[in-house]
Amino acid sequence: MNARRFGYQDTPGFGYQDKILLLQHGSSELLALAQRRGATLSKLLTGTSIFEQDLHKPHGRLHHADWLKLLHNCQQQLNSPELAFLLGSALLNSRYISLCQCLQASANLRQALAQLWYFRHQLFPAVYATVYLLPQQQAITIELQPAVGLANQQPFVMTVLCSLLLNLLKQQLGTTEGINVQLQSGCSAKQLQAQLHWDCAVNFNQPCDSISIPLSLWQQPFSDADPEHFRAARRSCLQLNRVLPRQRGLLEQVCRLQQRALPELLSHEQVADVLGLSASSLKRQLSQHHTNFVRLLDQVRRDQARRLLQQGHYSNRQLAQQLGYSDEHNFRRAFKRWTGLIPTDFKGLFNFN
Repeated sequence: MNARRFGYQDTPGFGYQDKILLLQHGSSELLALAQRRGATLSKLLTGTSIFEQDLHKPHGRLHHADWLKLLHNCQQQLNSPELAFLLGSALLNSRYISLCQCLQASANLRQALAQLWYFRHQLFPAVYATVYLLPQQQAITIELQPAVGLANQQPFVMTVLCSLLLNLLKQQLGTTEGINVQLQSGCSAKQLQAQLHWDCAVNFNQPCDSISIPLSLWQQPFSDADPEHFRAARRSCLQLNRVLPRQRGLLEQVCRLQQRALPELLSHEQVADVLGLSASSLKRQLSQHHTNFVRLLDQVRRDQARRLLQQGHYSNRQLAQQLGYSDEHNFRRAFKRWTGLIPTDFKGLFNFN
């Protein structure tokens, strides 16, 4: 199979045992917040390969499994629903994270998000985004997906990222008016924290994690825009790429391949071949990420169907063709299973005639 046909670049994916994170890019801030709330450092590090002296190394790194274990330990010790919201703000304002300095010195949101996307492996390697326009709502939606299996830590990680973005907007534009956040989680305590910290519309128990931002904010100048500081911070990010190579998570790689191939449906063996894996190895690795090939294919079709319905007028027949279904009846049944709605009713949620 020709990998270039599907836009695939030969970059290795990362797993739980790869050291893909800097301790000073999230872990230090998380530990400091937890300790200020009474947590004990030794207990926070329990079950990880991190030692206290590692925290002071400028380029000290940790495995992704250690990061997930730190999140678990913090939640076990503190039971603090505000922690994820505070961590997003702490990351944005950290003087040790060049990427966040780059975001704040950007000319506008468009430039800031371009940097966050390009250098996301330095701060949020476990998340990837799909950006699309909603013409009827005059908004751009950023849909967030896990690049690796996050299991029960997905709500925490997505909340941290949303909190960082919303704090950036409040600091630089002075408003979050018109912004809509959708989260898959539905914890009542988390709902209260979202109202306190974000000051924008938030919907819970949604089919995806996303942020919808009005087009009017997209190129509005940032109050702290500083071209010289921006260039210096970006140079630091580029230098850091030598320490943290741009790797992509396995789930992101599989889903991207399927998205680019639609309406063709790639088989398990075809995807494994493009990724340079055996079929059995791909199956085993997906299992380690708490998913399987059929579930990922179903997810790709579900998400693409929602995007197409939100962006314009499509008949069920057209949607079925674009998603690789043999007929529109199979598509309707699948859509009802995904959302609990038929496509026509889903369109009504977005004021389509």
